[in-house]
Amino acid sequence: MIDIHCHILPAIDDGAADIRTSLEMLRIAASDGITHIVATPHYRHGEAPGIDLIQGKITGVREAMKKRAINVTLLGGADIRLTYELLKGIERKEIPTINGSRYFLLELPDLIPTHLDAFLLEMKVRGYSPIITHPERNYSLLTAPEKADALRAAGALFQVTAMSVTGDFGRQIRKFTRQLLKKGYVDFVATDAHNTGHRPPLLSKAYSETASLLKKSEADRMFFENPRAVIENRELS
Repeated sequence: MIDIHCHILPAIDDGAADIRTSLEMLRIAASDGITHIVATPHYRHGEAPGIDLIQGKITGVREAMKKRAINVTLLGGADIRLTYELLKGIERKEIPTINGSRYFLLELPDLIPTHLDAFLLEMKVRGYSPIITHPERNYSLLTAPEKADALRAAGALFQVTAMSVTGDFGRQIRKFTRQLLKKGYVDFVATDAHNTGHRPPLLSKAYSETASLLKKSEADRMFFENPRAVIENRELS
């Protein structure tokens, strides 16, 4: 499985506190069947951490992984917050996309701005493909699920969190997650892991539940095929 959203870099955001935690998260992920992880620290354009710091952290973790023979491929990206400054970064092609591809993770504020559909269409025109992270946990969408229809119509891709599928974030979020899955609105399931305890990098349980709820081919699309297309900068299946 391929995890496109994981806060695994040490001491850069509210994810892994240190390199020891990063390495333990990698071991947990490998044991769970995850072969690739995209490191996606929180990112606001024009603020710290910047792209150079993110890349430096990735290099450091890769070196530590090599010494310990951890067999996971670590790639770069970011969990990019929607801000007014973001468009400037996009215009200058200065945002940390997933593995240098056209795809990037987009984290929405709890109150979705009215111009979001126009922003999403603008991204398409510029050749980018935004992936909205954890829409099932966004307050605006959770309280008004019909808003998801407009975002899909504007071309947004959706990534839900594995723990939302399995019910670890509560019944309401699990119910909405299942609604999104049944409507065919989910393109990716990722860990959004932050640590080794209450937010670990696990996908296998969510994969099994998704396959049971829908069918195996649909689960394969969200956990294997679409994530691989993203890291290889290809069109989704």
